[in-house]
Amino acid sequence: MLNKKVIAVIQREYVTRVRTKGFIIGTILFPLIITLIFSGVYLFGKFFQPSTRKYAIIDETGVIFAEFAANLSDTLKTGEPKFIFEELKPNGESRDELIKELQKDINNKKYHGYVLIPADIVENRTAYYAARNVGDFEEQRSFSRAISRQVANLRLAKKGYPAEEIRDEINQGWVNMVSAQVTEKGEVSKNSASNYLMTYLLSYFLMIFIMTYGQSVTRSVIEEKSQRITETIISTIKPGELMLGKLIGISFTGVTQLAVFGGFIFIVAHYGASLLTQAGLPQGEFMSIMENLHLSIPMLLFFLFFFLMGYAIFAILFAGVGAMVNTEEEGQQFLLPNIMLNIVGFFIMISVAKNPDTPAAFWASLFPFFTPVVMFCRIAVSDPVMPSGAYLSVAILAASIFFLFKLVSRIYRVGILMYGKKPSLKEAFKWLRYK
Repeated sequence: MLNKKVIAVIQREYVTRVRTKGFIIGTILFPLIITLIFSGVYLFGKFFQPSTRKYAIIDETGVIFAEFAANLSDTLKTGEPKFIFEELKPNGESRDELIKELQKDINNKKYHGYVLIPADIVENRTAYYAARNVGDFEEQRSFSRAISRQVANLRLAKKGYPAEEIRDEINQGWVNMVSAQVTEKGEVSKNSASNYLMTYLLSYFLMIFIMTYGQSVTRSVIEEKSQRITETIISTIKPGELMLGKLIGISFTGVTQLAVFGGFIFIVAHYGASLLTQAGLPQGEFMSIMENLHLSIPMLLFFLFFFLMGYAIFAILFAGVGAMVNTEEEGQQFLLPNIMLNIVGFFIMISVAKNPDTPAAFWASLFPFFTPVVMFCRIAVSDPVMPSGAYLSVAILAASIFFLFKLVSRIYRVGILMYGKKPSLKEAFKWLRYK
């Protein structure tokens, strides 16, 4: 079916789209935004260095302050202390009076804030934090940990247990779990959090791209139909060939954009962690996940393959909708079920990513409208092992695309020449019987 006329339609659909400002800007925008985000984190971290914060500490127990301050003796990159703690004692005045004075000092910027450690903290396990702003949750969490450590020591001491010895034993007993995937060729090192994150992101992009370029087909058909361009075109080419050329041409636009995005994601996955470390970002859980991100060339090829297959099955439906309606507003009621099928597949993927070998995951990946996202997810999680049903799902999806194209092309050939008539499913079923 790929004759000269179809190739001409493919070329027209592709060239007219990749030359638009929207496509060029959109293609550049994604890598640019990601780069700006990480660059912004680094630059703002450099330009907006935190300064030393001074806190007043009211320790009604009389035994927690010293260890609390010692556990929070961190320094800034400039070498200055991160916190300065000053212990305040009532000196005959009540707690409320002391806090009122502190509130004035905080408003006058003598202190950034205060921490109240009540006398009954061992029993009630509640401390109080107040400051000019309370947006730094990491700081509050570090204060909570430091106080909790001392409270735990006091509780253990009351029971006659050697607190520090017990804590040392707990620390010595901390186990770092190193994960690996068992394959027929042996074990492959794989971090579960990094693997899940990569699978989730790629599946999300797959859903978005299928939906975005599928709807582009609808808009293209409606635009040509409303401007009466279709009447001229089909005088030289069959409606089925026009539909095929349009589908392929728009898919090439998506492939072009995916090639740029995929190359960028590949670079981030392989070199992002080292670049961020060199830029001065501290080691932590996020950096650990970044370091363990693995995106192979085969995985990118699977992504491209399932994009094309997913795009094909949804774009055929979108083309049918475009042929039935006269405006995009009319098409919304028919587009919604198609969009929901795509979204439901993504929601199924979220559960399948954790349990890719269950019977439910197997059968969900065989349903043609869920196959692109769900089966890709199963392959990404199981990589380098091919999950059960992978080849069967591709065969079912390919057959579904073939028969769906044959079916929808009947609606397309009639619908593109129908003007002014309000579309309905009943009318579309009539068109299916036309020969």
